[in-house]
Amino acid sequence: MSNTIVENINLTVDDLVMNFFYYDRKEDEELPLGEIEREVSRKNISADDIVERFAKGVREHLEGK
Repeated sequence: MSNTIVENINLTVDDLVMNFFYYDRKEDEELPLGEIEREVSRKNISADDIVERFAKGVREHLEGK
C-alpha cells in the first residue's frame, strides 16, 4: 500500500510541474506561457532558485509553520 501512495505522490508532483510550466500559464496574464523559460534563459532566475523556493514551502508546510 505504501508504494502506491508514494507513486501517487510522485505523480502529483509531476502534475504540479506541468501545471507550473504549462496549464497554469495558458491564461495567466502576469506570468504567461513561456515566460518562466525566458527568464531562466535570461539568467534572471535559475532552476535551482525555483526548486529551492518550492522545497522551502514544502518543508515549512510539513514542519507546521
